[in-house]
Amino acid sequence: MKTSPNGVALIKRFEGLELEAYQDIAGIWTIGYGHTGPDVKPGMKITEAEAEALLKRDLKPREEAVERLVKVPLNQNEFDALVSFVYNVGIEAFRKSTALRRLNKGDRIGAAEALTWWNKATVGGVLREVAGLTRRRAAERALFLEPVNPPIVKGEEEVAENSRVTPIEDAPRRPNLAESRSVQGATVAGGAGVAASTLGRNTAQELESKEAGVEAPAPAQPGETAEAGEGAPTETTEVPAEPPTPRKPPIEEAQIQLALMILIVLAVLYVVFARIDDWLRYRR
Repeated sequence: MKTSPNGVALIKRFEGLELEAYQDIAGIWTIGYGHTGPDVKPGMKITEAEAEALLKRDLKPREEAVERLVKVPLNQNEFDALVSFVYNVGIEAFRKSTALRRLNKGDRIGAAEALTWWNKATVGGVLREVAGLTRRRAAERALFLEPVNPPIVKGEEEVAENSRVTPIEDAPRRPNLAESRSVQGATVAGGAGVAASTLGRNTAQELESKEAGVEAPAPAQPGETAEAGEGAPTETTEVPAEPPTPRKPPIEEAQIQLALMILIVLAVLYVVFARIDDWLRYRR
């Protein structure tokens, strides 16, 4: 895995370019983009092309160290951030760091946070925070946690995010009749109405046929009242027959009819709201 141009730019930004050897705040002789080593001596001068070559040479062992020491998969942003970190603190310091230990345990958030702890340096024999290091660690942490934008996949063809492509309109497709919610709701309402009508007609016919076959009870036999006295005429009364009690529809049939009527109402409301939604969705 190689450092991306974005990662190289991050390193260049914080290292800066110096074409003549100088001592950094820790007293280490440095030249180019933060290049150090026994080959850097006071009064040494290089060109910008030589500085680029030194940077490329210095990146290789740092990249190899990150690949060797990190045991979990890395995306490009994570790799770039770690290479920048190792370029600054050194391979051995990275190997012993809490950031690496957390990362290899799968704690990416904790590893990114641990990067920010490396913002101090010994200056004049005193360990103190360095503003430039604090800014660099914050930038490396942000890059480490920044998700990599995946390429846009169109079928089998990958299109880079920054490619010049012709945009197409992907407007919502108007459903056909079989998919129309209005038609579906009307179908449900019609079916429920037919079922309710059929059930009501059958129930009425059943009641009429049963009521027509009911026989009126025979009149009661005349009886004698109490004697008012000897020779008094005997009065007789007829007990009127009780009218037949009309049969009520069974409770189950009434419940079914009520349920079907509720279903019809809901289906009609569904049709109304579906039509409104279709009009709002597909109007031009």
